[in-house]
Amino acid sequence: MPPRPSPASTSSASPGLRAAPLGLKGRTQPRIYTPPLRPLNRRTSDGYEVADFAEITGQPLLPWQRWTAIHALELNPDGSYRFRIVLIIVARQNGKSDLKRTISLWRMYMNPRSRILGVAQEVGLAREQWNLCQETIHGAPELAPEFDRARNVNGDEMFWLTNKSRYAIKAASRKAGRGGSNDEVNFDELREQRDWRAWAAVSKTTMARPNSQIFLMSNAGDDESVVLNQLREAAITGRDPTIGIFEYSGAYDDQRYCDIDDWQELAQANPGLGYIINPAAIASAMTSDPAGVFRTEVLCQRVRHVDAALDMNAWADCADPAVTMDTLRQRLAVCFDVAPDGAHATLAVAARTQHGHIRGEIAASWNNFDQAWRELPDLLHRIRPCAAGWYPSGPSAAAAPIFRRPDGRIVDMDHARPGVPAYEALQGGAVVEACMGLAELVKARQIFHNNDPLLNDHAGNATRLNVGDGWRFARRDTETGHVDAVYAFAGAVRLALLLPERRRVRLLTA
Repeated sequence: MPPRPSPASTSSASPGLRAAPLGLKGRTQPRIYTPPLRPLNRRTSDGYEVADFAEITGQPLLPWQRWTAIHALELNPDGSYRFRIVLIIVARQNGKSDLKRTISLWRMYMNPRSRILGVAQEVGLAREQWNLCQETIHGAPELAPEFDRARNVNGDEMFWLTNKSRYAIKAASRKAGRGGSNDEVNFDELREQRDWRAWAAVSKTTMARPNSQIFLMSNAGDDESVVLNQLREAAITGRDPTIGIFEYSGAYDDQRYCDIDDWQELAQANPGLGYIINPAAIASAMTSDPAGVFRTEVLCQRVRHVDAALDMNAWADCADPAVTMDTLRQRLAVCFDVAPDGAHATLAVAARTQHGHIRGEIAASWNNFDQAWRELPDLLHRIRPCAAGWYPSGPSAAAAPIFRRPDGRIVDMDHARPGVPAYEALQGGAVVEACMGLAELVKARQIFHNNDPLLNDHAGNATRLNVGDGWRFARRDTETGHVDAVYAFAGAVRLALLLPERRRVRLLTA
């Protein structure tokens, strides 16, 4: 599998954003694409005919649409299409539906008896494209005479041309398209497919038709976009040579994303910029959208979670493998957390430096709570923190006896010292403060961590769960979705900040 990129922040972009350069136009060539096997011309690609047909409809193709049509309809030496599946990934509102509509109508008019099927997550979206196809036909004098009839029965909607070509629509489901064969299938917003049931039903309808194609149109998704992600990986790696990919997206990989206000990358993700998209519209979204949403919708970048809690670009900037707590042992704070399924537990440690920054790391982690229970007392004795916390609303509540003093007394932080810590049970507003506080420190690059893979992974898993006027990290039960490490880290950071800079400490309240 290809590297999985980390998520972007969901915090709004800051006010000091760069403005679009004057006259900036969207890129014609995609950032990622399957290169042709031979030079493309009217003999080796039907895309040139599509561009000519677009002129007849009165809706000429944009430069990027023409480029994509020419490459997507590449021909083999025997005249068959090179690609059985065409995956077009581009940011929202750049005209991918217009491109697909033109190709579908071209096929219907130039290839009698063509059978076209349009599929979308909701049938209303497929119907919108279906209606626009008919409007295009009726608006073009050279096409209108060949329109035959339309049937508008809910669940059985289709229209025909006089040459017997037909265009039908269905909602994406496990029953979509079963029992029929199609020369072309258009699957809109593939990112919304969270399982393979609809794909299994629809994709097989082209198997009995010679020279058939499936066009998949989408912008980027997240880790739950399983169909899009797997087909994208198969195309990029060349594992399936019958899939052609044409992706317009801002630069990103498993380490970093481009800056959110990098207009050169925005032009790469938005080929319609300067043609049908106004830079002011992108600038507005840049300042109002959560960054995870902006990256998927406008920069067309895959994120782990659209509603990610931490800015992972900033998180990467905060990494310092040389981070050590050795010089901060007289001011350490620790926090413990357990995943809801009990399959992972983490103890994090943090301290404030003389310069006011926070340093933190994972002190220990366990694959089950029982092992943590056995090892925690000795570990805490060796760390000798000034403050210790845990989350009593989850499985870590069972660890309370380990953290509380045997006499049940809460140490006044005026008298706390290493080995005699003050305690805090983080709940309610304290949890919100810990999570939101960590996000702001990361965004401001005011925190340092040692680039621990476990902590990085859990930080990437963290998504927002709204609580009143704030939010906290959403708990995740899956093996790859644990967030206990980042919860423990956030709690330790909060406690470290509550400790005064001098050695004296004050009472911690939950």
